[in-house]
Amino acid sequence: MSSDAADRPLRSDAQVDGATGRLVGRVAFADRHWIDRVIGYGIAAHEGALFGITNQILGTLTALLLTVLAVSGGVMWWRRRPTGLLGAPLPQNRPRFRIGLVAAIVGLGVYMPLFGTTLVIVLVVEWVVLRRIPMTRRWLGLGRAASC
Repeated sequence: MSSDAADRPLRSDAQVDGATGRLVGRVAFADRHWIDRVIGYGIAAHEGALFGITNQILGTLTALLLTVLAVSGGVMWWRRRPTGLLGAPLPQNRPRFRIGLVAAIVGLGVYMPLFGTTLVIVLVVEWVVLRRIPMTRRWLGLGRAASC
């Protein structure tokens, strides 16, 4: 049997003998392994149950500020982009990638297969499809690098 209190530090597990109904054992939050307690506190903070209304206000404020950051970034890009172009920096003729960056990207692609698959799909679509459509190539700024 276990309690399902919203405040995780108040949760506990109890072992009850089915035949007699007697309490055989109890494990409180404080009796758990330290990593279980740390994760429990983190989940409680994420759920907004750790510090009550203060935690919920902080979480809401964080979400609102991240939304403002995302929207204002899109608005600033839209206002500053060159007319008719994506507005991304033009690709260099011979980009210089450090071996550490390439190794990190490949490592993350192997460690997170969905991320790696997405990267491969985007590269294939760019090289096979997007570079062959003149209007798309110009909009993406792939005009100079198309001859590579």
